[in-house]
Amino acid sequence: MKKIILLGFLYLPICIFAQKNYFSITGRTFLEEYIVPNQTTKSPLSAGAYIQIKGMPERGWLADTEGYFKIDSLRKGKYHLTFSCIGLERVDTVILINGNIDLKIILSDLSIHTPQLSLILSKEEENKVLKDNFWDKYGLNASWYTKESLRDKSQRITILGYSHRVKRNQIIFDYLDKKYGYSWRFEAPKGIIGLDETLATYELLQNDKADNAPNIIPHEWDE
Repeated sequence: MKKIILLGFLYLPICIFAQKNYFSITGRTFLEEYIVPNQTTKSPLSAGAYIQIKGMPERGWLADTEGYFKIDSLRKGKYHLTFSCIGLERVDTVILINGNIDLKIILSDLSIHTPQLSLILSKEEENKVLKDNFWDKYGLNASWYTKESLRDKSQRITILGYSHRVKRNQIIFDYLDKKYGYSWRFEAPKGIIGLDETLATYELLQNDKADNAPNIIPHEWDE
């Protein structure tokens, strides 16, 4: 019995020593994109960047819907990491590990797109709003959630996702103000996030608090 106890005490420091030989890479991925011509913005990449290490083809890691990732059990040494996501420029980086590391990775989509406003509409409002002449007149596209889908959770939006859409829309509002003056605001249809004060945003926040659900990509519409 004494021999077993002695071996147990000897085993503990060996485990602690072994753990110190392994390190982790944690971090967050961001999306850089044009919102309006000549202006970019950065936001957490919710699409789920895929991460690989050169020389480890059998392994891969996926960032979560808020852009966070973690790679465990790495020894000291040099690692070549790639970060990729469909439609975005791949990022390659080489890092030297001799301790735990935290990274900020930015993937870019710098192609010029038609400015796209985010909306929340009821199904009854959907056709009327999207067929409004407003979109053609001011050269805009729309992506939208329906109130019914948010209630039954077939669509979801997190607090972070909602805040990002407010920020994106505000950049477009400023762009329209400079280009057309304030008249466009009086012609804007209902449901535009950050402009329509009647939106019941508390429903969205309750959705997020209930189960911390990831964003689901909203409908997209263009000409």
